[in-house]
Amino acid sequence: MSEALDANQKSVVLVPEDAEAHYNLGNTLREMARLDEAETTYKQVIALKPDFARAHYNLGLTINELGRLEEAETTYRQAILFEPNYAEVYSALGNTLQELGRLEEAETTYRQAIALKPDYAEVHNNLGVTLQKLGKLKESEVSFRQAIAFKPDYAEVHNNLGVTLQKLGRLKEAEVSFKQAIAFKPDFAEFHSNLCIIFAINEDYDSSVVSAEKEKNIEPRSKAFMMLLSVLKSRQSHKKNGIVFSGLGESVFNMRLTSNPLILQRPVEPELVANLYDIDTIELDKQNDPRFGNGKATDWVLFENYRFKMENVKEDLINIIKKAVKSDIFIYDSFFNILGAGSGSAPHDHLNSLDKTNGLNLYKQKYVLQYYLRVGDQNCDEPGIYKVYGPGEEILPSEGMVIIIPAERMHSAVYGGETDRVMIGINFYALLGYA
Repeated sequence: MSEALDANQKSVVLVPEDAEAHYNLGNTLREMARLDEAETTYKQVIALKPDFARAHYNLGLTINELGRLEEAETTYRQAILFEPNYAEVYSALGNTLQELGRLEEAETTYRQAIALKPDYAEVHNNLGVTLQKLGKLKESEVSFRQAIAFKPDYAEVHNNLGVTLQKLGRLKEAEVSFKQAIAFKPDFAEFHSNLCIIFAINEDYDSSVVSAEKEKNIEPRSKAFMMLLSVLKSRQSHKKNGIVFSGLGESVFNMRLTSNPLILQRPVEPELVANLYDIDTIELDKQNDPRFGNGKATDWVLFENYRFKMENVKEDLINIIKKAVKSDIFIYDSFFNILGAGSGSAPHDHLNSLDKTNGLNLYKQKYVLQYYLRVGDQNCDEPGIYKVYGPGEEILPSEGMVIIIPAERMHSAVYGGETDRVMIGINFYALLGYA
């Protein structure tokens, strides 16, 4: 690659007015991931030759990789203006529109690309993904099957087709698709994960655990895979002991929280809050979640933070949780929040897409704990009342209060006090009984 770069740079020096030479240099820089330099070079191409459609296209790809999606969209449209039959540009534009969440426009753009290039398997796949997100599952299936017709060994399409078939409730067909994806790309963890979920929905926990072990071997650091494996092994063990899950109905979970919310108490060590302030935090407004305002939070691995010695707190909270849900647990997230005046969280739950997978029912095993270390100023208009919904209930926290609710239950809080409110949070899964 360095030889190609040297050659292209020499060409530009020898013939500085040659747009094609600059274009080749831009392509080499982009391949080397030197995106800022590639952007500058493509702009030099366009200055020399404004109607150079390929340069506009590659500039759009570069800008998109730099995360400036709206600007990339404008650049792709410039390329189309100079070359209306450029299928690849419509494809790239569709990808950007999908990233921007403008799914209907992405669908239209992908169809334009297909009209220009009917055997474009990648676009059939991307159209299928867009239709899947739009809930047009039958059309999504058609698009994926078209992609497979043009590119039978396209592993990602077999997987995506499996997802659509699963959403349509056609689990046997979905299983076949996931197995085909794995046959073409056996080292792709997501494919094993999706097959694992199909087995779990069918309560074939032996096969499900085998698939989960495979995905864990591929992505050993994935917390989602570790959690799923722990849950499935628990279900496998309980099924062998004669528990009939019947879709994990309420009968399996009637031993859970004695009240909802469950309110408990744990004394707060004097040095605990001071230790928390030593940990690196992120501004709440920079978090991509319902939290907002003048506050800070850690990442999601507080208990794993090497700078924070809190084994007593961790051990106590784990014991509190186990007694509360009468079960062994898997801790998925641990974090803390520091709330200042004008901060809080909008109404939200703590479920992710995996929790919501139909038939898997992980949401029935997931809970949220909040432990209040400092409640701040409660003599103000917004004292940080903890609100839960469905049915509605309001709780004014006190120092040392522990609140546990199911992760599916919506909750919120707004705090307006002058002194900080500090709390530890944990998202965890119950494993259906002590091992």
